[in-house]
Amino acid sequence: MKRALFATVIACIALSASATDIVEAVVIRVGDRIVTRSQYAKRLHDGINEIEQTNSPADTPAKVDQFKKSLVNDLIAELLIKDRADRLGLTVAPDEIKDAVDRLKQQYGLTTDEQFNASLQKSGLTRADMEARLRDTLLMNKVFAHELRPREESTDQELRERYDREKEHYRLPERAHLREIIVLKPDDPAKAQQAREQAEKIADEARGNVDFALLAKTTSEAPSKDKGGDLGEVARGELLPELDKAVFASPAGTVLGPIEARSAFHILKIESRLPSEIPAFESVKDKLRKDASEDAWQRDYKAYIERLRKDAFIQIHESEIPSA
Repeated sequence: MKRALFATVIACIALSASATDIVEAVVIRVGDRIVTRSQYAKRLHDGINEIEQTNSPADTPAKVDQFKKSLVNDLIAELLIKDRADRLGLTVAPDEIKDAVDRLKQQYGLTTDEQFNASLQKSGLTRADMEARLRDTLLMNKVFAHELRPREESTDQELRERYDREKEHYRLPERAHLREIIVLKPDDPAKAQQAREQAEKIADEARGNVDFALLAKTTSEAPSKDKGGDLGEVARGELLPELDKAVFASPAGTVLGPIEARSAFHILKIESRLPSEIPAFESVKDKLRKDASEDAWQRDYKAYIERLRKDAFIQIHESEIPSA
């Protein structure tokens, strides 16, 4: 299975220095390619930063630890693939980079180069950094397409067997369908008290015989007001702790609030409650197929990298590996 084009964009980094370019300590050497101490340190810093931005504080330490443990092998794999691309005569043309940038902009709803460059700057990247990473990703995909055999899709029977084995993995959490009204809380204490009183008045009205959706459209200060405050289904654990506790301790039809949070007063209506349940096979068949394909690809990828490692000259200078 060919990986999605940008699946490894953030992970990849240009590591193209050769032994003749070396002006600092070497951490990893694969043939004529090396990873210097500063390159390793940048990759470590960028990876930890991304984990901290995309994970909860509770999950971050374990994910950072796993990232640190796997980084050496990940970098070795990238250099092995680049070396293999050279041997196969595979390259990436400028037009391919431009096309990849255009698709990346489209994926994130960016219409101009100015927006794209501003987005990169917020992520601590330059245009050159991103294009180098895209080049690496495209080159890897070319090697995979050339070297890894296409896989046939799993049959419905195979998917059914996987579903029966792993159905707990696909269990849906307890959920609630919510509507919200938000009253923002100013920093000024006097104005915050006024906002509290306003929220209490709206909550009293919401508990009366009124259309909550219409009330949200006319009183809420959240973007969801355009949809009548509709938040859709929210799983247990997705809300702020104080909201989550109140929602999942109350029955459908309840109007909660105002509940005070750091920056706003929340008024919530529980439209419905849904228990934790295992979804029917047909409703998760596409995900089962995707997971099966990804698992098969990962097995092939791991075996492929092991084959490349057996024939490669690899040195790891552990004393030079930065700790952070």
